[in-house]
Amino acid sequence: MVVKDKLKTLYQLQQVDLKLDGLLEERGDLPAEVNELEKKIAVLKDQIKENDDYLKKAVVRKKEIDKELDDVRKRIDKYTEMRIKVKTNREYDALSKQIDNAKEKLQDLHKELEGIQAKESVSARDLEKLRQELEQESETYSSKKVELEELVSLTHDEEKRYIKEREKSAQKIDKQTLSRYEMIRKATKGKAIVPVVRRNACGGCYNVLPPQRLLDLRQMEKIFICDHCGRILVPNEIVEETSHDS
Repeated sequence: MVVKDKLKTLYQLQQVDLKLDGLLEERGDLPAEVNELEKKIAVLKDQIKENDDYLKKAVVRKKEIDKELDDVRKRIDKYTEMRIKVKTNREYDALSKQIDNAKEKLQDLHKELEGIQAKESVSARDLEKLRQELEQESETYSSKKVELEELVSLTHDEEKRYIKEREKSAQKIDKQTLSRYEMIRKATKGKAIVPVVRRNACGGCYNVLPPQRLLDLRQMEKIFICDHCGRILVPNEIVEETSHDS
């Protein structure tokens, strides 16, 4: 593809992209709001699951602790009864140590149980708040989603047509040039290609172009970038021909 055709195709591509941008602007902040609500709802669901899982595990662990407490108490009773019947100091001391260890275990279990109960109470309160918040955010999300879908449906056919036109133009451009265009477009918030305007200035930043650059542009032997704003420059001839073709 010769440079002139490439510039013309790029300019046509940008015209379609600008039309697509216009459709998106009509939707305002709704797409971003819907997206943020989706993320927030996902986070809330994760937090609800986390709290719900903890409460289920807490119930299981409390039952385990109750059983362990019962077992430890039985051991203490057993060792205490055995200690009464021993005949040597060595046996007495050994059983006393077993009793002390069991009592220490008893304290640890009670401490763990108290910790679980305290955290369980907080988790239950958090779970209730999270569920209420999820319900509210879900209602807002549903409303915003319907509103966005209605807006999208109004311009669906138009958007589909522009996307088809865009694909047709993009297929004519080599990957390197297309990638460069996309990069400049992103950096300049939509307008990557600009013509020369009054007083021989760049149509993007309005800095006056040197005479030699103007001459080079008219020859259309290579693609030139504005030294100040980094946009692709096209001679007015391209703009006029594209306007006539559309």
